[in-house]
Amino acid sequence: MNQLLLIDGSSMLVRAFFATSFGKTLRTTSSGVYTNAVFGFLNMTLAALEQFNPTHLLVAWDVSRDTFRRELYPDYKGTRGELPIEMLQQFDTTQNLLDSVGIHQCSNRRYEADDLLGTAARLGSSAEMKVNVLTGDRDALQLVSESVSVCIMRKGISEMDVYTPAYLQSTWGLTAEQIPDLKALMGDSSDNIPGVPGVGEKTAKKLLAQFSTLEQLYDNVHQVSGKLRQKLVDNRDLAFLSKELATIVCDAPMESSALDWRVQLNLDDVTTAFTELELHRSLGRWKEFIGATS
Repeated sequence: MNQLLLIDGSSMLVRAFFATSFGKTLRTTSSGVYTNAVFGFLNMTLAALEQFNPTHLLVAWDVSRDTFRRELYPDYKGTRGELPIEMLQQFDTTQNLLDSVGIHQCSNRRYEADDLLGTAARLGSSAEMKVNVLTGDRDALQLVSESVSVCIMRKGISEMDVYTPAYLQSTWGLTAEQIPDLKALMGDSSDNIPGVPGVGEKTAKKLLAQFSTLEQLYDNVHQVSGKLRQKLVDNRDLAFLSKELATIVCDAPMESSALDWRVQLNLDDVTTAFTELELHRSLGRWKEFIGATS
């Protein structure tokens, strides 16, 4: 069976930047190009290739915060600060390097990387692939299915939680389909999704255990007692808006299909691209990997 690895490029690159910059001088080339995040990203990507041994690979990127969700709710992700300029410069550097070595990538200004990962996961499943989604964003747990595992990075690739339907149920007490309902009720401060004021995770999970979905909860809201019912009634529109904001789009426009994303690393291209950025240590490891898999 073909194995598809989907990487949340933005999540991984940000993690790589902070993992290689805390209390240290940032790595640069002799001409002053920042490469500490690029270095960390390449090490994490190689570790993922070694661990998952995918036949196909796609890296998805966020390119703008002004996605369709901002049209629905202008304050979406409005509490997030700006990334350091040294970090921002490395997005282009990393993407150009991946282009040079033939690793497939996708981005869309109207959609987030999560939406592209969701769409790619659906395409991979339709092509009868086993799909692994590598990210640091728990929103992606809604993509979990029998053919899609979501791997949440905790400490790079060395420590991650691999979510299958059974593991998600045992750890969260929820199905993948209930993740947007959970966010609809409890909100998400990291994305500035409002949710229902006064409803936390414990209460949200209790409601979903009883009613299963947000829709069924509101169809039967008369069964909820006291102040909680009033909170739900008063904030119905906010709850359904929050669910729409939290739901990953799985039919975003894609210019290629899953079978196009085959891993085809060329040693000469990798050597040229890595040498240009003076990533000699990374190059040695990638050469070994290519040699072992070619």
